[in-house]
Amino acid sequence: MQAPARRPTVSWLFFSPSGRAGRQVFILGWLFWMVLNCYTVASLALHQEDEDLFRLFSLLFFAGLTVSVASTMMMSIKRLHDMGLPGILVFVLFVPAVSFVMLFVLCLWPSAPGPNAYGPASDWPKG
Repeated sequence: MQAPARRPTVSWLFFSPSGRAGRQVFILGWLFWMVLNCYTVASLALHQEDEDLFRLFSLLFFAGLTVSVASTMMMSIKRLHDMGLPGILVFVLFVPAVSFVMLFVLCLWPSAPGPNAYGPASDWPKG
């Protein structure tokens, strides 16, 4: 008897390199982190005069930035897996001149059809 497949969860999407993520899920995940980081930056700009709030939003910004970098790496690895490519290519996102091109490729390149070595289907953890 085969064990039931794991269901996708938010923690899998944001913090696991396993499985595959399609274009839509990848873009929505990136937008989530961008909105969260933009909110903390805007709050920093609005509360420059209030020292206590400025400290709080500074802490939130650096914590959110750290978590979002790790999370976007995991989502990018899953997106590369969905395209049938190895996850090690995620480090191209850290090359300044090439990172924007790589991000557009991740957003626009279609998923590999059918199952591949990284999972049975897009937006699904590897069994």
